Amino acid sequence: MPASKTIVVTGAASGIGQAIAVRASHDGHRVVIVDICDQDDTASRIKVDGGTSVAKTCDLRDAVAVGKLFAEIEQAHGGVDILINCAGTMGKWPLTLSETTAQGFDEVFGVNMKGTYLCCREAIASMRSRGRGSIVNIGSELAFKAAPGATLYCAAKAAVVQFSRALAVEEAPNGIRVNTVCPGPVDTNLLNPTVGAVPVDIAAQSCEQTALKRLGTAQEIAEVVWFIANDKASYMTGAVVPVDGGALAT
Repeated sequence: MPASKTIVVTGAASGIGQAIAVRASHDGHRVVIVDICDQDDTASRIKVDGGTSVAKTCDLRDAVAVGKLFAEIEQAHGGVDILINCAGTMGKWPLTLSETTAQGFDEVFGVNMKGTYLCCREAIASMRSRGRGSIVNIGSELAFKAAPGATLYCAAKAAVVQFSRALAVEEAPNGIRVNTVCPGPVDTNLLNPTVGAVPVDIAAQSCEQTALKRLGTAQEIAEVVWFIANDKASYMTGAVVPVDGGALAT
């Protein structure tokens, strides 16, 4: 893969997104790290490894802001070669459906689904003009496995999966690949409940629900994402790849 490629990673300030951004930089690519939070830690890690990054702050729920973001990338770097949509939130959880609010719905679907849609829409315009491109959207095992207290997140990630499959078929004639990686329980802050008195240890419970009996690491997810994103996986499109320690197999 040529060293001149521009890689955009959303949700790159921490967790899986940060691990993906750092992994991409190892191969000598320019990485645009996008988040609504401070990206200094990710930028520092990439710099220490000898990589190149550009930090961009953006609310991915805002269509105007996303349009401006990709216009700036186009002007500065000639467009996007690889887009990895990792920005996500579980919102406030665990909550039963009757405890959720319309505002909570907008937050969870806004970040997970609308943000993915807006970034794909903008990136594809650039990719089509060159007849190539790769997109990896981050789903979740919870797109397939029900989790009480996380109904909105389950639904939003299921939407990401089917959106990605449809987009893959739509854009294949234009040389654009679209795939989805669905992590299982991973040792990041997203696994931490934010409301209520949780009667069990969520991390320990999640470990028991996997075949490997442990949490994954952000780096393990990043390795799979990066393989699928680059040209080594050039015959993959429309794929949905669980990286879940065997959680869906049990």
